[in-house]
Amino acid sequence: MLWDLILDGALDGLRNMAIDGALLDEVEASPEPKTIVRFYTWNQPTVSLGRNQKVEKAVDSDYCRDNGIAVVHRPTGGRAVLHDDELTYAVISNDTSFFGDTIYGNYKRVSEALRIGFTHLGVPAVLAPDTRKPNTPENGADPPCFVSTSRYELMVAGRKIAGSAQRRIRRSFLQHGSMPVTVNRVALAHATRLADTHLLDMEMAGCAEFLPGRPSLEAMTGAFIGAFQEYFSIEFRLRVKQAAARGYMVDTRDAGLL
Repeated sequence: MLWDLILDGALDGLRNMAIDGALLDEVEASPEPKTIVRFYTWNQPTVSLGRNQKVEKAVDSDYCRDNGIAVVHRPTGGRAVLHDDELTYAVISNDTSFFGDTIYGNYKRVSEALRIGFTHLGVPAVLAPDTRKPNTPENGADPPCFVSTSRYELMVAGRKIAGSAQRRIRRSFLQHGSMPVTVNRVALAHATRLADTHLLDMEMAGCAEFLPGRPSLEAMTGAFIGAFQEYFSIEFRLRVKQAAARGYMVDTRDAGLL
């Protein structure tokens, strides 16, 4: 079985989210089973919000503006994520033979593949057995994604190392997620109006914290490509041109630049 593989460099948040949305439309329109896996990064620190989050409850817009942090809405749900020093993945598919036809089925299969990738890097990741809901801060702000773990998300030593979100439409799903190398907890706390970094210190980590040295983005990408091939017994067909030059006719306004 051949899946499409997209390897993008650093793009702005608006385009990253628009591309993921366009890939979901592409897969939904395909009459044949189709799966696309995309890896990408961000050209500046960016907070992405779930599609239904209200800006005033989720982020400190003044802090983000003053500190060069962009803010966008994702086409998926979930809560705020600060994308900075990380590798981001996206899986888009209409193929129930590989992923099942439920949200948790999709999550589990994607997370199992990602777990193998972390293992190849030397990071002892495990799947969370259940969902832990975060406490709402006293100021009424929405807590960020990484202060709680959903079922089948990836953890090491009780701390979340990958935050994922999903959108399902009639025949297809998009799941994408943040895999931090290192974490700027101070910036994330300020950006999401947390009083301090205490929760973030306890609940989240970058994968470099569990390794003797920092892994390169190239090494991470290679590990996860190999993991998907191993877990799903598939081969990849590389789309040669980068997403920024592939000619997608995407309306970037749909990504919700704020």
